[in-house]
Amino acid sequence: MSYDIDTHFHRECVNALGIDGGEVHEDVLKCFLQKFFSFESAEKIFLSISEDIESFRTIDPASCEYSLEQILSVRRGMAAIAAHRIFSEILFHNPQKIYDLEVLAKYVQKDTNVEIHPHAKIGRRFAIDHGHGTVIGATAIIDNNVWLYHGVTLGATGKQDAHGRRHPKIGSSCYFGNASQVLGPSILGKNVSLAAGSVIADSFLDDDVSVFLGVKISGVCIPRGTKIFAADPENPLRYWVRTQGEKNAQWKEFSKFSECRNPHWKNAEDNEKCLCVL
Repeated sequence: MSYDIDTHFHRECVNALGIDGGEVHEDVLKCFLQKFFSFESAEKIFLSISEDIESFRTIDPASCEYSLEQILSVRRGMAAIAAHRIFSEILFHNPQKIYDLEVLAKYVQKDTNVEIHPHAKIGRRFAIDHGHGTVIGATAIIDNNVWLYHGVTLGATGKQDAHGRRHPKIGSSCYFGNASQVLGPSILGKNVSLAAGSVIADSFLDDDVSVFLGVKISGVCIPRGTKIFAADPENPLRYWVRTQGEKNAQWKEFSKFSECRNPHWKNAEDNEKCLCVL
């Protein structure tokens, strides 16, 4: 199916998502989707948005009594995600429309203060709270049930993996505190938690890793279940941590990201996905 991103589509999309400063109304949003998309695509987009909103509602106490349209009206990070769901469906069918969508995305960025590149791949039940200053790059890949606060960057460092991915790959059920940054072709496993102000660059964090306030990690592989409290300012491979199964924290040196092989991956091809050009 071909989609025309013309002035008419632009105007109605802006109105449906309240990008013009107005409120979002569920019937207007549904009417917009039904008008410009096939029945299957309209249903798919609205279901994705509904799942995102439900996830947000269950986690944010200030929004637990709000309807879908109320959350989209006043929780603008969620409106940015709704716009991305629409853009993703168009790109799936018409990848050549990327420039037209980036032009439209400028208006979403201006209204919501959230910048999600239309090419970013985002799983189900995604949520952004507050959202101001949040940036998600073009080659970022995000699994299901991920939660971001404001000021989060999933950005680039100038390095890329063997497949050209310049931005992070995020596993399911990850949490990003405000102003946390994940940069380059980093890989985060499941249930990774980043406290406010933490920075991860060109690194691999296995499942259930927790990074504490303001810790900066660069170019290393962190094993499953590790809690990271501090970094050695003189040795980028050394951190004050408590690893899985240990009672006490200690200084520990980890492998470089370019040397790591994840024992949980089943074959060499999966392991090669971890390797980046360093």
